Amino acid sequence: MRGRKPLKQKPVTVEEHIAKLEETLMTGRGRWIADFTESKKNFRINDIEFDALIEGNTRMKGFLLSRLFSFLLNPNYSVSCFVLSTKTIRKPDQKFLTKVLATIKSYMGKNEIKWSWLFIFSTEKLHDLKNRIQKIDDKTIGVVLIDINSREVFHSNSYLGKQAKRFIKI
Repeated sequence: MRGRKPLKQKPVTVEEHIAKLEETLMTGRGRWIADFTESKKNFRINDIEFDALIEGNTRMKGFLLSRLFSFLLNPNYSVSCFVLSTKTIRKPDQKFLTKVLATIKSYMGKNEIKWSWLFIFSTEKLHDLKNRIQKIDDKTIGVVLIDINSREVFHSNSYLGKQAKRFIKI
């Protein structure tokens, strides 16, 4: 047994999954779309408290050639990733989802953010919310519902929603 690395245990609680997503984005796994540089816990916008807000931009950092390539070819859009859990949501229904999306859109407008993602971590079966999320076709917001117990991931029908699966490891 000498020299063997201990196996990493998969996250179990909602908080562990949120921390894993945050770590994944901040350490570069989300680099295919953006360079996430700032993370805020328990971020409040109006009367909605997000478990986390992770922000960055599409201008990549790296060595000289990577920076030059990024500077010449990539626009410098601001992006954000909002994280909610059913522990912080009082009533996770379609009406609440509509309110959250409107709040995110408002925040995006005020802060000149081009793209955003909303990750909702749940330990409950949310069939109505799942169906509503899968019908969203917004080109600026990707929405993902993660059912931690069943290990299922449901995403919006937009490109951003479909690509957000790359961020999630359950």
